[in-house]
Amino acid sequence: MSALERIADLLRAAHLDSALTSPEAIRSIVSERRRATGIASDDAYADLAARSSAEFGKLREQIAVPETWLFRYPSSFETLRAQFMRQARRPVRALSVACATGAEPFSIAATALAAGVHPDDIHILAIDPNPDALERARTGDLGRMAARGEIPNWAQQYVTVLPNNVRVAPEARACVDLREGSAPAALFELERGSFDAVFCRNLAIYLSDTGRRAIGEQLDALLHPDGILYLGHAERPALFGLESGFESVQGGQPGAFAFARRSVATPAVNSVPPVQSDRWADRDRAPLPQTSPARPATIAAPKPPSSNAAAARTPVTVTSNEPTESKMLQSARAAADAGDLHKAADIAERIHSTGDRSLALMELLGAVHLGLGDVISAESAWRQVVYLDPQNVEALLHLAILADRRGDAALAQRYRARAAKGTS
Repeated sequence: MSALERIADLLRAAHLDSALTSPEAIRSIVSERRRATGIASDDAYADLAARSSAEFGKLREQIAVPETWLFRYPSSFETLRAQFMRQARRPVRALSVACATGAEPFSIAATALAAGVHPDDIHILAIDPNPDALERARTGDLGRMAARGEIPNWAQQYVTVLPNNVRVAPEARACVDLREGSAPAALFELERGSFDAVFCRNLAIYLSDTGRRAIGEQLDALLHPDGILYLGHAERPALFGLESGFESVQGGQPGAFAFARRSVATPAVNSVPPVQSDRWADRDRAPLPQTSPARPATIAAPKPPSSNAAAARTPVTVTSNEPTESKMLQSARAAADAGDLHKAADIAERIHSTGDRSLALMELLGAVHLGLGDVISAESAWRQVVYLDPQNVEALLHLAILADRRGDAALAQRYRARAAKGTS
């Protein structure tokens, strides 16, 4: 067995997609890591990757770039804030899978604090296979690209945006337990049914089908019966083998990518007053109220402030009927969030036919076509995203994956290099 085949086997054992880990696909990545470590041969590097979790983590990141920033998909955190505000059960627990340098779990912590949960009652577990990324997270200094768009008004006291850095407040960092580990193995020892919110976003696109289903089984087992699963924009429960058990949270904002069990129903947030700091004596006593078990969870999220980054996603079109176009785009997003990708694609393509080439529309088309398995249309849309926004990390990573899958390893590596610059 060649050294590259040995390395490929290590990567596949970590549940990465075989299309991304063939010897040809990883040749240039291994060469780059050899230069970085000063190792002369592929055989010697294969030995290092096998014995060093730190180096294997760095190698893995060259394939699954750890793209992360604070309050990514703002609607997810508006939905999460509503969930925590109406949740009678305390303490609250959340899980962040593949947390990278910590932007996601720190966003969860700030959201819980902003929802009125006492710091002692917030327990967030964040796991990642790269010890270097976790060490960076522990500093609370996330780098200048950790804030893209505006931080929600309600979270700004927990995040300081500096000219060349973004710093997370100590009270938010204290709520997060950062642990080294890789899914699904790192999930086996966790308490079943104990997490109110589970975040596993933009990981499935790098994984084999077996890996996705193994992780999905654990996510399902770890989530509390009335908990919420938060996925990425191009992911659905079906990717994790959970198509029969979950559906989109009703009443959540478009773009939240939040899913609840089909058999669970919970009240709208407006029917439950926000938790205040003087009510902790009653925690753990009152169960979450139930309504008809045949309906999914219902969350009416608070209206976000006008400065919220979600507001910036309304497309700008060149047609004269912009309000109609915006409503159509909202309808397309709502259909995608509900899992009706065919309807979402039909609406989005009708908008596209009017001449709309907005960034928001092209991102939606890329995600929807990818979800439908139409890689040609997805790649075309992602290319237009990169034309509009040359450092759009999500588009660059998707293009890298698609290039890998058709055997163009050199092009894939160029896309990844551009994406890595955008996350530094």
